[in-house]
Amino acid sequence: MALKDIAGQERALRIFFGTLRRSRVPSALLLSGDRGIGKRLAALNYAKAVNCLSPVDFDCCDECSSCRKIDAEMHPDITLFSPDGDEIKIDAVRKIEEVLFLKPFEGSKKVVIIDDADAMNINAANAFLKTLEEPPPGSIIVLITSTPDGLPDTIRSRCTNVRFYPLPVEEFKKIVSGIVKAEDLDFVLKLSMGRPGLALSGDFIHEREWFMKLLDGMISGESKDVWADKSAIRTWLDMSFILLRDMAVFKITGSETDLMYGREKDRAYKNINLQSVFEAYQSLQKLRGLLDFNLNKSISWNYVSAIMQNLKWKNQN
Repeated sequence: MALKDIAGQERALRIFFGTLRRSRVPSALLLSGDRGIGKRLAALNYAKAVNCLSPVDFDCCDECSSCRKIDAEMHPDITLFSPDGDEIKIDAVRKIEEVLFLKPFEGSKKVVIIDDADAMNINAANAFLKTLEEPPPGSIIVLITSTPDGLPDTIRSRCTNVRFYPLPVEEFKKIVSGIVKAEDLDFVLKLSMGRPGLALSGDFIHEREWFMKLLDGMISGESKDVWADKSAIRTWLDMSFILLRDMAVFKITGSETDLMYGREKDRAYKNINLQSVFEAYQSLQKLRGLLDFNLNKSISWNYVSAIMQNLKWKNQN
């Protein structure tokens, strides 16, 4: 795959190719947007274009030894970092600095790609800022995040920002057709909302069952903590937004056609108050934004349970 083959991200590609054509590759880029829409893939293909031995129209040839090594994640000058657990700590930043300050071994540029860059804790972010202020020559830093607001303004302002967006329906279908079962395609299309990475990596049918089981527990007043970790809380909250969206759509239109989860037989969507849906959505969004502060799982469970119970699934006037 070449950089030009990244689907549905024309605006991002214009920025990438603009830097390549003008030979003004920035020392730091920030790729932001929802999970599963191609940010990491684009970062790797940008690194291929920068280091390609036989570029074609400012893009990578996808055939030379450099391109093949990057595809295999074996290129000595391309390094990928991800959080260790829930955080990127200062030790990881020091390792990143060590890599950056080495001269390129066989490529024209050293490229460090940091996935989930918003996971940097405050000490790591402060240490990393110094690297951004004085980047080593011959290096490119690519930060990837689905929540750019989780990064300090001082870091974001020193990067060339490249925004990614969910894919249009037809582009999405081109990517997942033949991989996702035909009978599941419509459901997966709606649930992943233009994010093919999620469609290809997730078992939405199983996750939906998991989500609904936990929701039943909340509504019935179960007090036990069933979330394994922060990632599970984030996933459940993301799915709750889809359910709340279903409720609002059904309440406003009275139609089940566009529902992502479909109307549950044992749930009286029509009896739920629309204002309470909006209030629940706002409260859960605020909670999701606080997850990086290591919230207590049990307290979070009880808080979310109260919000969902307040929707008054039965006998709402």
